[in-house]
Amino acid sequence: MPTQYCPSWNSSYCLSPQCPSNVNHPALKAIFGPLVWCEKAVQFVPPKKEEKPKAAPAPKAEKKPKKKDEDEDEDDNLVPEEPKAKNPLDSLPKSTFNLEDWKRAYSNKETRGPGGSLEWFYQNFDKEGFSVWRVDFKYNSELTQTFMSSNQIGGFFNRLEASRKYLFGSVGVLGQTNDSIISGVLILRGQDVKPVVDVAPDWESYEYKKLDLENPEDKAFFEAANAWDLEIGGKKWVDGKNFK
Repeated sequence: MPTQYCPSWNSSYCLSPQCPSNVNHPALKAIFGPLVWCEKAVQFVPPKKEEKPKAAPAPKAEKKPKKKDEDEDEDDNLVPEEPKAKNPLDSLPKSTFNLEDWKRAYSNKETRGPGGSLEWFYQNFDKEGFSVWRVDFKYNSELTQTFMSSNQIGGFFNRLEASRKYLFGSVGVLGQTNDSIISGVLILRGQDVKPVVDVAPDWESYEYKKLDLENPEDKAFFEAANAWDLEIGGKKWVDGKNFK
């Protein structure tokens, strides 16, 4: 049988029954059997991952009975804390004089003259519920620059912060560099100065003298210290600070 040329010999298939590449060729069909064409291309399917066996749940820990000491410790923690000690100044009889109103009057009015803060003070002051004190620094010989002396007053006032609702102060520096003093007045709750000022660690660096506003000299000192025109021994007021 003459060899026939197959134009599609190198192609994927040939329609000629005599072409050795044709799967329907009798010689091939006898070996491989009839050809079944696939209707859908084969798709890659990844192999399934092996499932690891789940670990058995851990047994629940048994609660150990508490020891007696542990129970006592917990009971101790439940004991309420003792309330903070009340300031004895809060236990004083109620006063008709409102210190906060005085502070506002002092800040918003002229100090001297009709309608001034001093006039308001005398109209409202309760000498049973409050007292007025002169305060003087004990170590004036150690003072140098007047601005440093003013800072000394500011530090003292800062340390009196815990007594702010019981206290008003007007304290100044009188004199000049290397020759100055610190003096002024305090208006405070009650008749004893110590419970009000001992909140400041340096309170004992000052001397305190109770003033009687019915005494002309004490009254003049009180007014001058509040008006910042106080003069002592020829030393004039050069700077001051208020605690309010």
